[in-house]
Amino acid sequence: MSYPFSAIFYILILSLFLFFLYIFLYKNIQILFTKNKFKEYQDEIKNYLYILNNIMDGLAIIDGRKNILFVNGAFNKNMRSIKIQSNIKEFDILTRNLELNSLIDNAVSDINFKFIEKKISYYDRAEEKIINCIILKIESSNEYAVIIRDITYLQKIENARAAFIQNISHELKTPIAAIMGFTETLKNGAIDNPDVRMKFIDIIDHHAKRLNYLIDDLITLANIETEKSPVKYEKINIKSGIDHSLILFEKEIKEKNLTIINNITDISFISDPVKINQIITNLIQNAVKYTDNGGTIKLEGYIADSKAADYFISNMEDTSVLWDNLPTKEDFGKFFFFSIEDDGKGVNYTNLFRLGERFFRVDSSHNDAHKGTGLGLAIVKHTLKLLQGRAIIKSSLGNGFIFSFIIPEAKSNFKQN
Repeated sequence: MSYPFSAIFYILILSLFLFFLYIFLYKNIQILFTKNKFKEYQDEIKNYLYILNNIMDGLAIIDGRKNILFVNGAFNKNMRSIKIQSNIKEFDILTRNLELNSLIDNAVSDINFKFIEKKISYYDRAEEKIINCIILKIESSNEYAVIIRDITYLQKIENARAAFIQNISHELKTPIAAIMGFTETLKNGAIDNPDVRMKFIDIIDHHAKRLNYLIDDLITLANIETEKSPVKYEKINIKSGIDHSLILFEKEIKEKNLTIINNITDISFISDPVKINQIITNLIQNAVKYTDNGGTIKLEGYIADSKAADYFISNMEDTSVLWDNLPTKEDFGKFFFFSIEDDGKGVNYTNLFRLGERFFRVDSSHNDAHKGTGLGLAIVKHTLKLLQGRAIIKSSLGNGFIFSFIIPEAKSNFKQN
């Protein structure tokens, strides 16, 4: 069977058309597929860059000549407090840190280098900063990743923990050693002497109470810091509470012949009575403890308005120290103002900044001249923070000590407990 020439011609034309259509579609499908893949890669790269630029750790990628290939925002923030220009290309200029740059020099010059981790300490604007630095070589390339993490705050916590353990060890060891020593002496025959026996038992009792006070203060401070001591508001009589606090130290006041000037007005206030009592009792205890025989302690207390509260802060002297826990945007109505002043030996300006640290004493000899746990003002500071209060501490050597604070009254819709 034979086909006409025209039919063969049309079949040939159709075949060529289909062939070129296939080529056209194939190429365009490939281009479209490539574009889609490219967009997917672009989106992935964008996501990775977003992550890298928003992580807390600083990251810089450099080549073998220490030129910067990539640096994220956290690197600048963790490294230096000043804003760094984005067009810096040399790693040495970016960091301006001799120790870190020296580590990089050693890394790029060592053909066998793979990884190093080191803690670096330096000063930035007179403040000590500590960073943990990791440098690693990126496999199959002549590029290096530099990862830094600001651990200044963590190091401060670690230092505080070490100081806390050292201090509490001393505070526990001293009374325990005394109790064990006098107990052993009693067991070795002193118990048969009535006069010696009672004297030693009194000493053991004193140190046992000292241990108990320390444990109570530690529990109180831990509960405040871990928010296991919730604020419970109620209407309280300030004068009555302060009078009861003074009674606790009546014996010491008489023994030291102290004059108490009590200018507390008969006022009511909505706050947490237990926490107000903790603050005032600790402040009175400190004043009684550090005022010399025949000295004077003066107490002031009244209700203040917002204007008086602002005046309290704005007229603070340059040599005073402020503990500020009051939110500035809150609209508080009334404030409780309290001040306690003694004419003791006072505290120098440097030590004023450390008041409120756990176990810090101006006299760090740990002797019994000024008995206490060293936690009183730490409890005051954290309790004031819970109550959103502000405190001003003023003192200088030989000129006594003044501690003043204001606490905002709780909102009128408080729940009675």
